[in-house]
Amino acid sequence: MSIRFGFEFRGLAEVGVWGGEAPRLHWFGLTDGWYWIEVGELRLLQYADGSGIDYYVVRLWEDLLQLLPALLEDVPEDLVGFVSGDSLGWNDVESEAADAAMNWYSDHWLYLGYLRDSPAICFSRRDGQVTIDWEMPEPNKFAVPRTGTVAVDAGQFVAAIEEFDRELLAAMAARIAEVEASPLVGVEIDLEQLRREHEDRSGWLQRARSWQRATDWNAIRAGAALLSKY
Repeated sequence: MSIRFGFEFRGLAEVGVWGGEAPRLHWFGLTDGWYWIEVGELRLLQYADGSGIDYYVVRLWEDLLQLLPALLEDVPEDLVGFVSGDSLGWNDVESEAADAAMNWYSDHWLYLGYLRDSPAICFSRRDGQVTIDWEMPEPNKFAVPRTGTVAVDAGQFVAAIEEFDRELLAAMAARIAEVEASPLVGVEIDLEQLRREHEDRSGWLQRARSWQRATDWNAIRAGAALLSKY
């Protein structure tokens, strides 16, 4: 099954500025637009009216790179139920093992807490595939069933992140050139800092891919047992 991370920028004149009485813009803010996730014929994070998530596109990119190291290792079969389950019923315990299990669990969930009535989407690698489990809020305003599960080849998933990275950086290079050619009147933009940040972000994917995880599975299992029955 194919997967793609789609996005569209707002026109430069419509981008929301920051700073109130002293309006300014920066790299993050210039990614103002819409995004969604295409999985086969499904469009996760697309509303029933056809619109995508109205936010800064770079936020999806950042969170996918945060997820990537966890998706380069398989989830053991006995932890599948824990990682894809609901954390609302967890026990309130304090221990290093519980903390390790909570952090490992969070590493597999796409952060969407900045949205009102946010969806819950879990990504976990199993037997060379990335399984995507989701639960949409009620009432479900999204274009997919309220709950569901799909799986895509892990290599395709990583390739989709790489494609998203290339497309976003290319779009931002074009946007920076647009800002340089047609400065926004009354809006402070540090062009030198904009170029430096663009260059730095161009290496984020490689850094995410090179991060070597050393998961202590005994600690994860012990913590999961303390937090919940899975």
